[in-house]
Amino acid sequence: MKNILIMKVTAITTILFLLLFAQSTKGQSTTFEYLLSTQMDEIFMEIVETADGSIYFSGDLSTIEHPYYKTSLIAKLDNNGVLIDSNILTYPNKSLFVHRLLSVDSNNFVVVASVFDTIGWNTKSGIVLYNMDEDLNLTNQTIYCFDTVYSLIDIYAYLEPDSNIMTSIALHIPPQNPKTSIYEFNSNFDSLRAKYYPDGARIINSFKHLSDGNYWMLNMLLGQYELYDSALNIIDEQDIPDWLKGNQSVVWDTDSSFYLVGKATHSSPPHNLGFIKQFHPMDTTGHIYNHWNISDTVDYPAFWGGIDFNNKDSIFIGGTRNMWGSYYNRWPSWFIILQTDSLLNIRWERFYGGDAYYMMGKLIATNDGGCLVAGTRYDYLNTTDLETDIIILKLNSEGLITSNPGKPSVEMHEAIVYPNPGTSVINVRIAIQYKQSVFELFDINGRHILKENFVGTLGTVNTTFLEQGTYIYRITSDDGLFETGKWVKQ
Repeated sequence: MKNILIMKVTAITTILFLLLFAQSTKGQSTTFEYLLSTQMDEIFMEIVETADGSIYFSGDLSTIEHPYYKTSLIAKLDNNGVLIDSNILTYPNKSLFVHRLLSVDSNNFVVVASVFDTIGWNTKSGIVLYNMDEDLNLTNQTIYCFDTVYSLIDIYAYLEPDSNIMTSIALHIPPQNPKTSIYEFNSNFDSLRAKYYPDGARIINSFKHLSDGNYWMLNMLLGQYELYDSALNIIDEQDIPDWLKGNQSVVWDTDSSFYLVGKATHSSPPHNLGFIKQFHPMDTTGHIYNHWNISDTVDYPAFWGGIDFNNKDSIFIGGTRNMWGSYYNRWPSWFIILQTDSLLNIRWERFYGGDAYYMMGKLIATNDGGCLVAGTRYDYLNTTDLETDIIILKLNSEGLITSNPGKPSVEMHEAIVYPNPGTSVINVRIAIQYKQSVFELFDINGRHILKENFVGTLGTVNTTFLEQGTYIYRITSDDGLFETGKWVKQ
């Protein structure tokens, strides 16, 4: 075991702490918006809520000058979104990356992190485990190093009822495809067993210890369910139905049934988000399928958890609209939130953002019936640097931010217009709760230019005859829709 250097907001991190505190003053009692924005590059990684309403989140920190040297932030907010404390984790001559925060109870956590070489990406890597208390104090630090030629791709960790920690570690072992090792640690981080899987390609991103002693796992790389016996030998595998092949995440409602969201890339017709109610861990003949949207943009579920609920009749599903690849794209995107009933019928959908490039990292249902949405935001309109921020939204049960004084900087929309700027066409996406709507366009002097009536969630407007310039749009319906904004023709 090697020592880990931990700096608990010392002189080196005081500036970061003050900036965090300044940003957190937006928080209010029921809903809030929290923005972590400094001169560093901050990328969201994890968020959890405890029974008392406290919120813990982690992020990956680096500078523009040294993008491969990573440190990790763990921060605590109260249930009003006000910063309570923060902690910077570092490792001598290595990058450190927090993957998971596992809540043992409201006062105790397990932190699962990786370390790797600062010259390349994820080489000479290892896994680091910590205990953390409610005040972000870290103890019992343990590191397990991998072979120096292995490159770490991902770590998933799952806390067993007996407080043992199950981890799957995806490694690239040149020249092979990603291979997975599964480790089990006890609560003191002693290694109880390990299993390496040399055959096949797999990245495991979900565990479930079933009542019969077997383990259910989700192989996100191949898009399949896998069943392992108590000795961690693979005994069955089954493709996820309806071709849900990307960014899958799972929330269980019983010991044998679960809900899953994924990217429905190969369905016919292709749907951007697909979601399943699965009634058996492996038997895919019994399931309910629904989907969200068919469009000309690339939309993805949240990276590390896009579905959650506390009440099965109020399921939250989250993702990013108009997302592709990098954190640093220079076009607008939106967080998407859907709410469904227990049979996956969509009640409402809302969009958040459009003023920057957003990528949703995780959505979790909260104790009060709402949800927390967290991700990374690139304010490309105001910077040319590759420098992102962490954004957290606390929404109520209807997906609204109601308690911010003044106007929230991240706006909620029930209709969006794209591309913006555009040329010959305006595309309009209307939330599913509005069956009919009216689109109107005005010039900058308020002169009425055109009017279109839409039925359903998608509409297009021909703008080839318009001159270049700035226009004002208005989208309304008889049952409450009201959206306005500017559209620019190039």
